[in-house]
Amino acid sequence: MNGKGRIAAALWAALAVGAALAASALVAFYPPPSTFASIYPPDNPHVRPGRFTVPACNGVQCRLCPYNCFLPEGARGRCKVRVNYGGKIKTLVYSQAAAVHVDPIEKKPVYHMYPGSLIYSLAAPGCNLSCKGCQNWEISQIYPEQAPAKVRVPSALEVRYLPDGRAYGELRTEEVSELRPADIVRYAKATRSLAIAYTYSEPAVFYEYMYDTAKLAHEAGLKNVMVSAGYINPEPLAALLPYLDVVKIDLKGFNEDFYRRYTGGRLEPVKLALLELKKKKVLTEVVNLVIPGLNDSEADLEGLSGWVRTNLGAETPLFFSRFSPNYLLNEAPPTPVATLERARAAAKKQGLKFVYAGNAPGQGGEDTVCPKCGKVLVRRYGYAVLENHLAATGGRCPADGTKIPGIWK
Repeated sequence: MNGKGRIAAALWAALAVGAALAASALVAFYPPPSTFASIYPPDNPHVRPGRFTVPACNGVQCRLCPYNCFLPEGARGRCKVRVNYGGKIKTLVYSQAAAVHVDPIEKKPVYHMYPGSLIYSLAAPGCNLSCKGCQNWEISQIYPEQAPAKVRVPSALEVRYLPDGRAYGELRTEEVSELRPADIVRYAKATRSLAIAYTYSEPAVFYEYMYDTAKLAHEAGLKNVMVSAGYINPEPLAALLPYLDVVKIDLKGFNEDFYRRYTGGRLEPVKLALLELKKKKVLTEVVNLVIPGLNDSEADLEGLSGWVRTNLGAETPLFFSRFSPNYLLNEAPPTPVATLERARAAAKKQGLKFVYAGNAPGQGGEDTVCPKCGKVLVRRYGYAVLENHLAATGGRCPADGTKIPGIWK
């Protein structure tokens, strides 16, 4: 067994211990779930009818995601937030925000829409995958009743001026137990956000909440960004796309065995979701979290880049992001910057025009560069935008007129 093989074997072996520790942590930090009837009485505002279901035997089948969970009466899906109640699917997290922030759009990361702008970002509890290195496992891997009853949300951003003329922002917050779609739109505009992001956990599992919010947001002139693992069936994805402006997909790796062991899901449905986005001409950005010893082989990186180039197009923005130890992968080392450089080089060799390095500020992989003349069009450092030459030109390189895909003004 070579060195990488030994590292991978050691990491997978460590997961057994990590899983036990994580389960203990969840029990320690959060109370165990109770029965559905005791937690969710009929007047609970978070309980709403769920979409994309069919009757099946003595239960119902959820058709929202590729697991297609069969749920007898009272059972929940793998996401923990959808349940068969009275012979019908109910979502348990409508208007239940688990995390809400005003972020730089670069944090998503989204690089080809409104560089340097603010984006109102929210999540509800739950996820349909179980990624071993999840950075938001405290909200993605819990039951909704384990989330705090109230959450503090940004409600307004006021601009103040110092005596010397310099400006700074003062963010106001409110504590809420229910964050309705209309509230989100109102708060987004009040915080000077240009868009709303459905992010942090997995927005596919709070589908109804996201759908209603995104529809209202468009009516109010706001953009919508779904930050997702892409583990969603074609029909619900197609119904949502008219209200989405950018979709950022976490393509976890390019190996079925890795997908099964690391996420609990499969690679093929994610490919199908990406192909649907391409078919519907939705601006899509793809990110791959590069984990040493697990998904960083030459075959993995070249296979992923080649598939994106062939199936999604050379102008698809592709990020290779640096991994930091988290959740069940605390023993894995951080990704070396050299690995990100190797991944970017492989992607550029495949013909991709916009290849970025994530979570590695100052390493040269954050700028948007004209693929024709090489001029830096958007210069970034971390979440800060230092130069933006695309807003004034409507997305064209000021040096040679090359059209850069994106939403720039």
